Amino acid sequence: MMALLASPVGALVRAVARIRTSVHIKLLAGFLLITLLFIAMTAVSLLMVAETARQTNLLDQAHERVGWSRQIEHALAMQMHFTSMALLAQADGSVGFILRENNRFNDTLARLETAAPPEERALIQAIRGAQEDAMATVADIANALRDRRLADAMTALRTRQEPTYQKIEGLVGSLVAAEETRMTRLRTSISAARARSLRLMAGFAVASVVVALSGGFVISWSFILPVREAHGFLSDVAEGRFGGTIVVPNRDEFGALAERMNWMSRELHRLDDEQRVAAETLRGLNERLALASRAKSEFLANMSHELRTPLNAILGFTEIMLDELYGEVPPSLREPLVDIQTNGRHLLGLINDVLDLSKIEAGRLELGAGEYSVQEIVDVVHASLKSLAFEKGLAFGTRVPAEIPPAWGDGRRLTQCLLNLAGNALKFTRQGRVEIDVRLDDGWLTYRVIDTGIGIPKEEVENIFAEFRQVDTTITKEYGGTGLGLSITKRLVEMHGGRIGVESELGKGSTFFFTVPLHADGGVA
Repeated sequence: MMALLASPVGALVRAVARIRTSVHIKLLAGFLLITLLFIAMTAVSLLMVAETARQTNLLDQAHERVGWSRQIEHALAMQMHFTSMALLAQADGSVGFILRENNRFNDTLARLETAAPPEERALIQAIRGAQEDAMATVADIANALRDRRLADAMTALRTRQEPTYQKIEGLVGSLVAAEETRMTRLRTSISAARARSLRLMAGFAVASVVVALSGGFVISWSFILPVREAHGFLSDVAEGRFGGTIVVPNRDEFGALAERMNWMSRELHRLDDEQRVAAETLRGLNERLALASRAKSEFLANMSHELRTPLNAILGFTEIMLDELYGEVPPSLREPLVDIQTNGRHLLGLINDVLDLSKIEAGRLELGAGEYSVQEIVDVVHASLKSLAFEKGLAFGTRVPAEIPPAWGDGRRLTQCLLNLAGNALKFTRQGRVEIDVRLDDGWLTYRVIDTGIGIPKEEVENIFAEFRQVDTTITKEYGGTGLGLSITKRLVEMHGGRIGVESELGKGSTFFFTVPLHADGGVA
């Protein structure tokens, strides 16, 4: 490519590229050039054909004149023959034959004179004059034969007629030779013209092909060079090397495209610099945010741990008082103590959720992997929540196939996950049923909690697993909760190598499910 640009062809390519016109006009000009070449070649061919036809016509005319010359020779010979016959027969009847041949001689000579060139007309006039002398001699011979003067007739034949015929014969021979020479020249000229036409046609065809190929080559390379430059430029952009420029000599659409690409390169370079600065700033913010998040998680973990100790003491003393170990509890105090114990346990559950979440975010929550029974997990959850279902008048059932073998994982955490899902289902179901269903499929356990509760809008399905997030504030007021249960459940399921999901329709209930391996390894959040 560099060799091409450095060659004279490259200079021609650049010159075509610099023409200030559109690609359409350049291509049209190339096509018109080729069309003009073919038109010119056709015109030259027609001219050569016309010239060949003209020379062929001249050759035919020359051939006809040669024929006429031969006829004159024949008529002259017949005159000489009939003259000799007249003397031998001594009859004047032969004179009529001589006159007939003379008429044929003169007619042919007149046609030949009409078509003869100027240099031959003097020769024809000499032949005509000699022929007139010969005919005068023939008249004298005829008169002598009529008067029976045979000696005078023989003398006239020898002294006058024979020299005249010899003169005419020489002149006619010269005329025939001139016509044959002319015909030979015409044949040679036609042959030379034909060879010249063939050479001219071949040269014109070769020149046309060379010009067409050269024009096509130059025009195509005036387009190919900017395309290759653009390809290299776009390759750099695709690899993230911004700020480059494309330099092309074109002043057509390719030149305009190169200017736009250079502008795009400058803009991309500027945006890349801005993005790098923003990314560096964001990286610093992320590091600070990560530090703040870890500090927050450690603070929550420490605070949750510190809160659990006095809260457990409060619940313990409340239980002792309700068991009347300190003496009989008056009815007026039992109800407040029961409320204290209920709210304390609720608060302890919230503190446990916050503690679990903080451990997960701090990366300090570990799974205690071990063998567990799926049936026992479902039974524990059912036993823990059946009183709540009974209070709300809900049907609460379970389905666990007996053929499910013992599983491996953190049974306590999976129980917590299933307890969160089933507890939410009971909490958000006013009437109907809640069902726990477990299935084993190709080494994966799927726990499903199906309810006929209030359902979840489609636009909120993706948000329900976020921390401290519930579907609607009115739901929080009516049903309570912090929005941590589903978030913690999602983290615990993912720590087991599984996934969690939901299928729900507003007003028609929900189906929460999570899938974990039958044999899950223990891990750290």
